[in-house]
Amino acid sequence: MAQESIRIGKAELSAFVGAIFEAVGLSKEHAGEWAKMLVWANLRGTDSHGIIRIPRYIDLVKAKSINATANICVERKDGAAVVLEADRAPSAVAMTRAMSEAMDCARKVHVGICAARNVTHTGAIGYFAVQAAEAGFIGIAMSASGPMMTYPGTRVPAVSSNPIAFSVPRKNGRPYLLDFSTGVVANGKIMGAKDRGEKIPVGWGLDKDGKDTTDPAAVETLLPLGGAKGAGLSFMIECLTSLLLSHPRIAPDLESWAIGDDPFLNGTVIAIDIGGFGDRDRFLAEAERLGTSISVLARADGVAKIMLPGERGDAIRAEREASGIPIAKGTWQRIAKAAQAVGVTPPM
Repeated sequence: MAQESIRIGKAELSAFVGAIFEAVGLSKEHAGEWAKMLVWANLRGTDSHGIIRIPRYIDLVKAKSINATANICVERKDGAAVVLEADRAPSAVAMTRAMSEAMDCARKVHVGICAARNVTHTGAIGYFAVQAAEAGFIGIAMSASGPMMTYPGTRVPAVSSNPIAFSVPRKNGRPYLLDFSTGVVANGKIMGAKDRGEKIPVGWGLDKDGKDTTDPAAVETLLPLGGAKGAGLSFMIECLTSLLLSHPRIAPDLESWAIGDDPFLNGTVIAIDIGGFGDRDRFLAEAERLGTSISVLARADGVAKIMLPGERGDAIRAEREASGIPIAKGTWQRIAKAAQAVGVTPPM
């Protein structure tokens, strides 16, 4: 049976989450950035990558797998290319720094690419692409981790459900945002179904025997989005992140069969200066025109509004900012327990 939800306001939730991360050793600034990213995900309806992750993140900080006092540094910078050593920092901190470096390059040479080594679970990766778009750039972000998803012809973890996001500014309104996992669903959606006491559809994941399952607790391996397309895109993201950094994730794990919960990832972000390729104002106007041309087309039966990339999340955000963020009681109970264990009192 599905569980009920509670609702909590953005400001109250952000303060609570920030306090948790400060309690486990992060600076106020870094704790606030991490909280901002998680709440951003929940506000937009991406609950699978929001505060549901907090208990696991606390465990990883305590185990020093996520470094609360990471020394993030630029290892190499040459023209449009930057290599960042993240020192296992929380992704909200490390990937924000990476996008800042990429945008700095784009201001100088019209494009910037920053590859970051040893980041940790990246969460809602669209958060970083949008940072670029809100600053006037086209933003792209992607990350790679260890095996957790099948590859066509296999029934065991072979590649990761590597996410990728694109964000593009337009003349009016919020930037377009396309943010997706290369799996049929992100693993966090399976976690969310477990917290809500719900079954999952056939086709999301396989159990330990390589069989389809509707039990979220039984999922051992994710399935790729679009079969070979999702798996192939994941493969290429490994090349554009991990291999680009001479820091492979997939092959070493497969060769040693040491597939586990090592949280280190690699990420690549790209910032593109529109003005470096032509008339910036015309681009923004044409981006707006493109969306308008699609949004006014004849709608299919039962469709009230044609949603452009990012508009569904924008609409959910407006509703949740007004009426509070819904959180499954199972998720809230786990977070409250984890918070109390580090000396932070939940707000409800």
